This record gives sequence, C-alpha cells and structure tokens, in this order.
Amino acid sequence: MFPTMPLSSLPTLSSSQLQQMIMLATGKYGLDHRLLVEHVGRNLTELAQLLTPEGPILIVAGRGNNGSGGLAAARLLAGQGRRVWVVPIHEAGNYSGTPREQLDHLRHYPTVRIKSGLPKMKFSCVIDAAIGTGLEGPPRGRTQDVITVLNRLHDGCCVISVDLPTGVTVDDGSVPGDAVQATLTLSVGLPKRGISTGNKVGRLFLGDIGIPPALMVDMNLEVPKLPGFLVELI
Repeated sequence: MFPTMPLSSLPTLSSSQLQQMIMLATGKYGLDHRLLVEHVGRNLTELAQLLTPEGPILIVAGRGNNGSGGLAAARLLAGQGRRVWVVPIHEAGNYSGTPREQLDHLRHYPTVRIKSGLPKMKFSCVIDAAIGTGLEGPPRGRTQDVITVLNRLHDGCCVISVDLPTGVTVDDGSVPGDAVQATLTLSVGLPKRGISTGNKVGRLFLGDIGIPPALMVDMNLEVPKLPGFLVELI
C-alpha cells in the first residue's frame, strides 16, 4: 500500500534540530507555518482514510505544532465526509496562533464535534496529536488521563501518533511515565532521534512536508530521496 525504505538510510532529528529546522523553514526560506501544518494534516488524512476508510474518528490535540496538524486533519477528514470528534487537551481559550485558527475553522463543518472530555464510544481511528516532541517529564493531569483512555481503545481501533506517541521522549525514545501505545507513528519531516519501529511506536511512517533540500544542506543533513509523500520506514 505504501512505498518503503530503511530507517537507517535517513538522517534523524534531535529536539533542538527540529526547532532549528522549523526556524529555518519559516525564517530564511519563508515557508508559511500554516503551509507546513497543512502538509501534516494531509498526510494524517491520507493514512486515516487508507487504513480506516469507515467509522468515526477521534482526534486528541494539544496546543503545539502537532496539535495544529491534528486539527488540520480533523478539518480535512470532515471535508471528506468523515464524522470527527475533537478533544483539545487544554481549555479552548488557552489555544493561540495556528492551533487556535485551526480550532476555529472546525465550526464550519457539521460532522465535527468538539468535546471537553473523551467520548465513551468506539472509534475506527484515533489521532494522537496531544504532546509529540514537547514532552517535559512524566505525563501528568489531563495528559495522563488521555493516555489511559487511548490505551483502552485498541480493540479494533487504529491509533496514529504524530511524530511520537504521547509520553515518549524525542531524543532517546525513553518513556519517563506512561505512554500511548500507537498502532503507527507518523514522523514529520524526518524521523526523530531515539525512536524505532515496534514498542510504543508501532509501524513507523515518514510524511513529506515540503522542506527545501537547501535547508537540509544548511543543517549538514543528507538530503533524503523519498519515493512518495508517505513512506513506511522499516
């Protein structure tokens, strides 16, 4: 269904390199942050539609870059007729910038339901866009509650984590507390350091977000030659 390539053939990013990549992309190379978010949303939509073509979808979204991508996917999936439940992990009033914009867009889609708590129902697919690379210490409070509930949904449910399963650290793949058990994980731009297939990550995919090759050169990274917008890493 998807082209494959070895994970070992690709450069990986630390948390600091990821921030550098975003700063270069939106600064020196002038890419609108919204455009990068749209690419992430498109890749998530493609995965969800191909792997779970029917049934309701749950998207748990934080207020960072991964949350923006998850919210963009909610809009795109709703535009294709899917029923989507969205649960922000913070109060809606605490969202700003691109995540706030994406959240506001959803009010125009009648098949989207925004909930303050996780619905007690079955979903065919869950998109975990809660924390991603922004984890600092063991998950607590609402984030821990989200992990607990998502890990109970695996019976017949595909769980897609954005960049990293919530609860997994970006630089070494350690799990300081509890973590989401993903069916598959979608790496954004490049895979993150310290993660590999299996364990909490599940199947590992890479989604192209249109990073200019010259930016990779600026970061002293080998320019990857991807065989498609979505690639499974093995």
